[in-house]
Amino acid sequence: MLLGEPARTQADLNFSLFGIPVRVHPFFWLISVLLGASNNDVRGLLSWVVAVFVSILLHELGHALVMRVFGFRPSITLYGMGGFASYNDSSGYGSAQLHPLRQILICLAGPGAGFLLAAAVVGAVVLSGRPVALNGPWIVTGPIGSFAFTLFIGQLLFINILWGLVNLLPVYPLDGGQIAREILLQINAREGIRLSLMLSVFTAVAMAVYGLTQWQSVWVALLFGYMAYTSYTTLQAYSGRGRWQ
Repeated sequence: MLLGEPARTQADLNFSLFGIPVRVHPFFWLISVLLGASNNDVRGLLSWVVAVFVSILLHELGHALVMRVFGFRPSITLYGMGGFASYNDSSGYGSAQLHPLRQILICLAGPGAGFLLAAAVVGAVVLSGRPVALNGPWIVTGPIGSFAFTLFIGQLLFINILWGLVNLLPVYPLDGGQIAREILLQINAREGIRLSLMLSVFTAVAMAVYGLTQWQSVWVALLFGYMAYTSYTTLQAYSGRGRWQ
């Protein structure tokens, strides 16, 4: 999810994965810790941070690998609001030079990578003879080795399945919002952008209300409330000038 690339810092973690440059901004670790603050002990918090790191890195790697299939040279950045995969502006990513179908496939590759990991983990658990059950938003498995490892598996499944589904909602700047834009532009080239922004505002407001009332999550309400606001201001600006720039 991209809400603006953070400036580079001396505390950035930089490495390469399958030849793809990866940068981890320090705020990524801070937000991950804050999201996992409800864990009762240090082990649970540490396993949560590792699960978030692995899951978001895999998500962005999915985007990046499909970008590379299409001939681009991608890079990955993990930061406070999640992560994003990008490539050189001269490649035409996000512009008219990138075919809508390719844009959609790039967007789908992120959550798709997470779903594949979750399916592999669930399959391995089932083959080991342990039960798998749904408990609210959590997928619960029977004991797998130590308690810490069992907890890690549950956190991994939660992030890759639930967060992956949420990421497909038609809200900017989530993958689902970008997919909705491409589809609506193909249906109505003149009004597609405006319709996708309207859909983004409506969906984000609904999710903010649902997150606050059903999940009792102020974080979800604030996140989707902010995305509703940014989509609304973009819609107002777009409607005012009558064209997308």
